[in-house]
Amino acid sequence: MLIAIEGIDGSGKTTIAKFLEEELKKLGYSVVLLKEPTDSEWGRRIRESYNSRLRPEEELELFLKDREYDVRENIVPSLKQGKIVIMDRYYFSTIAYQGALGFNPEELREMNEKIALKPDLVFILDIPPEKAILRVKKRGDKPNDFERIEYLRKVREIFLSTKNAIIVDAMKDLEEIKREILDKTVEKLKDHLKKD
Repeated sequence: MLIAIEGIDGSGKTTIAKFLEEELKKLGYSVVLLKEPTDSEWGRRIRESYNSRLRPEEELELFLKDREYDVRENIVPSLKQGKIVIMDRYYFSTIAYQGALGFNPEELREMNEKIALKPDLVFILDIPPEKAILRVKKRGDKPNDFERIEYLRKVREIFLSTKNAIIVDAMKDLEEIKREILDKTVEKLKDHLKKD
């Protein structure tokens, strides 16, 4: 099973992804947690560019190459081994962030779904950009160009329009968020196992 945890920076993706990995392991599942961008040459170039934005076309090309690598080298092999794969960011981030730069979100989705597997579950942690930026600053990170308020508002809108995603209010109590995500995941796993 493939699970994507999505949302703007500061929404709690990494915290939730790690929590879900730990809880599913406790339940006896074999789990792998992956993060995009990866450590591939393309992923490294994306991360190096965080404070000096690349041209949008160049950035998009790097994200697609990095994702193609991730699918081939990490996601597909893990799924073939019967593991649950949890993604801390996946192609919905590209749709939202690059879509907010002016690319057509629908075309971005099609481009990505040619190279990437559709997840069985997509969680979008929703938070107002103003709150997200405060969280990013609180953890000691300096917000980068990806985190300007107006831009993040557009990113958030695109995330919220994602079809078949479970929108989770990331302003709620953390324990409540964890419980909601774990419950929905376990429910989906039971359905998934019935199909097999």
